Formats: sequence, C-alpha cells, structure tokens
Amino acid sequence: MISYIKGKVVKKGPDYIILDNGGMGYFISTSLSTLNRLREGENVLIWTYMHIREDVIALFGFLTSEEIEIFKKLISVSGVGPRVGLSVLSTYEASTVKEIILKDDVLRMSKVSGIGKKTAGKIILELKDKVGTLDGLSAENEINVSQYSSEVSDIINALIALGFNPNEAKKAIDRIDITGKTDNEIIKEALKKINR
Repeated sequence: MISYIKGKVVKKGPDYIILDNGGMGYFISTSLSTLNRLREGENVLIWTYMHIREDVIALFGFLTSEEIEIFKKLISVSGVGPRVGLSVLSTYEASTVKEIILKDDVLRMSKVSGIGKKTAGKIILELKDKVGTLDGLSAENEINVSQYSSEVSDIINALIALGFNPNEAKKAIDRIDITGKTDNEIIKEALKKINR
C-alpha cells in the first residue's frame, strides 16, 4: 500500500492531479480543498489511498493527514465508495465533516452530491464514535459560522473547502444579497468578490 508520494505537481485537473515522482507520473484523484491549495510546478507530499477492485486500481490523495483519515473513515461505511467520499471532502473541510457527524446533522450531510438522507444517517451513525469529540474540533470553525443560518454556514464552509480562509469567505458573503439565489449562484458570486 502506498501511504504517501512526494513529487512535483505536473498538472491540475478538475478533480485530480498528476504528480511526478522520479520520472513516473501518478494520476491522483483529489478533493477541491486539496486542489485549490496546490500550484503546478510545486513540490508536495500527498497522503494517498490505493483503491483496488477487479476492474480498476485508483489512487486518491490529499494534502493533509486529517483529510485522508476522514476519507478512509467515510469509505469504510457500507455503500460509500471513494467517489462519494471525495464528494464529501469537496463540499466540506475535514473538520466540518467531523462536526456534522458529531452533531447528527443529517440535513447538511445530505446536501453532498450523491448522498441522500438515508446514506447521510448511516454515515453519521457508523462514524460518530470514530471521529473524536467536539472538544477536539477547531474552535475557529465554530466561531466563523455560528452567527449565520445553517444554509449560509454551508456556503461559507464550501468556500473554505475551496481553499479560501474563513475571513475571506465571511467578508464575501456579507457583501452579497443572497435573497432568492441558489447555493451555486451565491458561491459563484462570492468567488468573484474574493478574487477581486
């Protein structure tokens, strides 16, 4: 099993990177959070998980050990494959996933593409005793979103998962009239505000 790979980011795709290590290029599927923290040409260490089935061998990788550990826990749940695990970590930061699980927040978990309420409930039930405690979570994550509604909190967490710091995400949301807009519309508008 490959635990990690050190190398140069040769290419970034929409949901993967190609990492060069000693002249060999590794295709590694990854989350939006990891993607947005990487630049082509930089040398990095990527924590990896090798997924083996009869018809496929695939590498999944992340920039932090916390992310890979949550990914492994997610895919240990029956019915949750690597693509769904990746979708969770592309929607929320690893610390937010822990918070959602520990708070039995089925609604927020079910907002992830590919996860319905039944699967969300199953993930929470099976992982609640395996992700630590609320005391172990970053207090920063709680403070950042506590003043907002659950819906807006999810949008802020999505922006954080895209690699923006919490203050940038909060400021961008504060400058947007969100009335009648979908989550995607709000996120697109927030990205424009952040990138100015």
